[in-house]
Amino acid sequence: MENFILYEEIGTGRKSVVYKGRRKGSINFVAIICSDKSKRHEITNHVRLTHDIKHENVVTFYEWYETSNHLWLVVELCTGEMLIWYCKNTFVTVCQPFTFTFHKV
Repeated sequence: MENFILYEEIGTGRKSVVYKGRRKGSINFVAIICSDKSKRHEITNHVRLTHDIKHENVVTFYEWYETSNHLWLVVELCTGEMLIWYCKNTFVTVCQPFTFTFHKV
């Protein structure tokens, strides 16, 4: 993690903290998630699932690191309003249940 500069804390979770940061020598900001090692199983699954996904509606996973006490994930920084704020402040009417169709690829 010595290659990154951490700025302000932008979020917290159960046993995780999210920082705004950037790689030294770069002007591009990223989100850096610092998780307790007790979440190793969850983090490993997250990395496996998101490593190869490249889609405009999915946060891009860049890399991860392990230190003596923590697991660090470097992911795309999403700016703008928080989703929970948007959901609470937007009137939404659901007319019919959602239907999902899965296709074999």
